Amino acid sequence: LDLEWNRGYDKTPLDEILQIGAVRMDRPGGRILDTFCVYIAPRVHRRLNRTAKALPEVEEALASPLDFPTAFGQFARWCGDETDFAAWGSDDFDTLEQNCTFWKVPPLPIRQIHDLQTAFALTLGTRQNLALWWAAEYCRIPECFTFHNALNDAVYTAIVSRWISPEALELVSLPRELLRFLGRSFPARPPRPVGPYPSLADGLNGRDSRKGACPVCGARIWIQQWSFAREGTYYAPLRCFRHGRFLCRLTLSPDQSGRWSGALETPAPAPPLLEDFHRASHAHTYICKGGKRRRRRRRRRSGRPAPAGAPV
Repeated sequence: LDLEWNRGYDKTPLDEILQIGAVRMDRPGGRILDTFCVYIAPRVHRRLNRTAKALPEVEEALASPLDFPTAFGQFARWCGDETDFAAWGSDDFDTLEQNCTFWKVPPLPIRQIHDLQTAFALTLGTRQNLALWWAAEYCRIPECFTFHNALNDAVYTAIVSRWISPEALELVSLPRELLRFLGRSFPARPPRPVGPYPSLADGLNGRDSRKGACPVCGARIWIQQWSFAREGTYYAPLRCFRHGRFLCRLTLSPDQSGRWSGALETPAPAPPLLEDFHRASHAHTYICKGGKRRRRRRRRRSGRPAPAGAPV
């Protein structure tokens, strides 16, 4: 899928779609089986911004008799029962959802979104947002069509997907909110022992259990809550303002005397780990107790001296 849109200058917060282009593939990196293209006349913003004016087929959109609900209906019928979609980046799906909400039309029944821009960057070992034209040039794909046309860009994206590794595709097939944990490289550190504690609740609230640290710089980050993955395994997402986001995993189990102990670690963000955390974050969350204690303020009573021997 690829879109072209106009971000208006007026007060209406809508990135108005001017063109929808898409191709159907038998598999990621496989053959193109069918194509779709439709131009949409702008009905909300009267003026085009500089980017929209530079689109090679902007006149096709201005002359189109179709509004968004009609054009999107054609696109939805062309999609049929498809539920897996891909695009160069994730902005197109956000914009599509925004337009569906604005025009009050049912959105596509999307089950999975594949961000091929992120997958291509992971294949090359970088976290940069690489432009589609750069990726096509890197893969030595001949420039047979103009860029910034939704259908042409969808075709280029489909061809570039042949250079994406299966491992990178597996990573970006995770839920979108988990992608922020990817690409973190840090030295492996052994798990840190925690406990023993007299109960599970004490173990979850213990100072050594909640004392997280950035795996790169070691900055201390206190854990405020745990997500239950399964019995004895708990996750906490943390963020270092210098080195990004990562996950902590706590394991706790009782011994024969009923005391709880385990280990706190920062594992590498591989797909099984992220999937485990995703399931845990949607199951049950435990809010930790025993945060920073508030200092009690002494009330000063004007005109009355402190009793003899009272601490000052």
